[in-house]
Amino acid sequence: MPLFVIEMAGEPLLVFPEDDLALAQEELDSGNIKESLSEFHRDGEPLWDGEASLSVRAADAAETVIWQEALAEAVENEELDEDEKDEFAVFLVDTEEEE
Repeated sequence: MPLFVIEMAGEPLLVFPEDDLALAQEELDSGNIKESLSEFHRDGEPLWDGEASLSVRAADAAETVIWQEALAEAVENEELDEDEKDEFAVFLVDTEEEE
């Protein structure tokens, strides 16, 4: 399955699988990803402030490797079943979950 990246102001934030670019854009537009981005913080601030422009694009080779390695680690550590990989997303920036 192809991988796509959510960017904010040109900064890659998140890599996730989707069938094609149109569906990846639809996923971004649906609000689910935006809500998730608001729940995570970086340096004490929400990763996404609810206003900054977000875009989606195809993942590059390096981003694909990051996703594949994180997926393999999650499966190995039994944090994720192999059949859940179609929903597995990986942050490309350091984050903390909102407390």
